[in-house]
Amino acid sequence: MVELFQVLGGIAGFGGIALGVLYLLYRDLVRDIIRRRMFRTLTSTQATALFGAVVVLAFAVAILGIFATLAESTGVRQFLVLVGMLLLFLLAVLFLAVRVVTGPAARAKAGGGSGAERRLTTVRRHVESGEADQAERALEASRLNRESSVFWYWKARIALVRSNLDVAYGYVEEALKLDGRDPYCIALKIELLLLAGDPDRRDRAARLSVESTGLSRELDAWLRQLRAEGMFDGGVRTRTELEARCPLPTRTTEDAHAE
Repeated sequence: MVELFQVLGGIAGFGGIALGVLYLLYRDLVRDIIRRRMFRTLTSTQATALFGAVVVLAFAVAILGIFATLAESTGVRQFLVLVGMLLLFLLAVLFLAVRVVTGPAARAKAGGGSGAERRLTTVRRHVESGEADQAERALEASRLNRESSVFWYWKARIALVRSNLDVAYGYVEEALKLDGRDPYCIALKIELLLLAGDPDRRDRAARLSVESTGLSRELDAWLRQLRAEGMFDGGVRTRTELEARCPLPTRTTEDAHAE
């Protein structure tokens, strides 16, 4: 690595060193870390912003090198070249920042929502219709970030449709590890505890309902309905009975987009 910088510095000064920095950043950061590990969870916008930051860093070093070289000269032409390059660089950075910040929002507004959001709407429709296999395929097609609580929430809902209560409970616990204050995940956990038909779990559901009061108005309204229907009292509850009398709060695509 030292030899690389010596060669580049001898040939092209600080500009060459900047190109070496860009190469090493690409080889060790972009290619190995981002592509092989982080691109699995990053969105396209996040990946573009991250790589743009790498490029900006490298060219910032290059411009500093050029400035240091031209600073030794008092010629007007060299000074104008330096100013022009600085202005072009700042305009490029500004353009990139505007595209990253406003691009996704503008496309979503123009196109009526992203494809991922439309597929999540499909997931919800299949879940509400009891079509677990179709919901599973739609969830995979949505390419939702697996490090988000929304992904594991829908995995839990699909498992619940299949009556796999233990699997659903494991998924919702995974979701709550990522966002312990997600009101929709908390509501789903309470429902799963009630459906277990175990007095200890029913007591845990009651305690969780008290601890979670105040997180959102929708969750509070659902908890009040549970208490009014006597769902925390003794007795075995079926999923059909519970959801008919106290349907879960509806998670919208806007909630997923916020993730």
